[in-house]
Amino acid sequence: MVHKVHYQFLPGDESEPVLLLLHGTGGDETSLMPIAKELAPNATILSIRGPLVENGMTRYFRHTPDGGFDLADLAVQLDWLKTTIVELAESHRLDPAKFVVVGYSNGANVAAEMLLHDPHFFQAAALFHAMELQPAENIIQIPDKSVWLSHGTKDPIVSDTNFASLTASFEKSGVQMTTFVAEQSHHITPDELQRAKDWFAKELVEK
Repeated sequence: MVHKVHYQFLPGDESEPVLLLLHGTGGDETSLMPIAKELAPNATILSIRGPLVENGMTRYFRHTPDGGFDLADLAVQLDWLKTTIVELAESHRLDPAKFVVVGYSNGANVAAEMLLHDPHFFQAAALFHAMELQPAENIIQIPDKSVWLSHGTKDPIVSDTNFASLTASFEKSGVQMTTFVAEQSHHITPDELQRAKDWFAKELVEK
């Protein structure tokens, strides 16, 4: 099945990193725009909507009937997402290898999968409430990349154990990792966003 691509592109300051936005379940290409504007008000932004609708909510990949992750569909949809990113980057004369991906929940999950297994995408990532979708195997070494991850200890979706496994996978990759853990749920809080802004300024603007 060929998915129609829904996206939004906002050109910005060419001296700043390009932000690639991947929304959470039920979101769309506008959902993370306020977050992006907080992180980098003048940056170029490319935001891609998840291609699937499941139980009335947009997603980047499907669940199984019992509520688990459909890993076969995940592989298919990751191929779609990679192809879409490359095609949109070419049409707007951008380099996917230099993107900073900003993902939340479902979007952060697929971004983490790509970052850990495909060196051709992203220079950095800000991943809000990401979880590990499957045990990481054949992790590539990416010591030149930076990742910021947040987690809530009261998160009903992402367990402490899952988040620990995800960060362990990133440690194995050699990535420059920063984490923010707080007593909160699955939503993005002002303090959490401020920590992400501090990381963005230090790792991507001041360097």
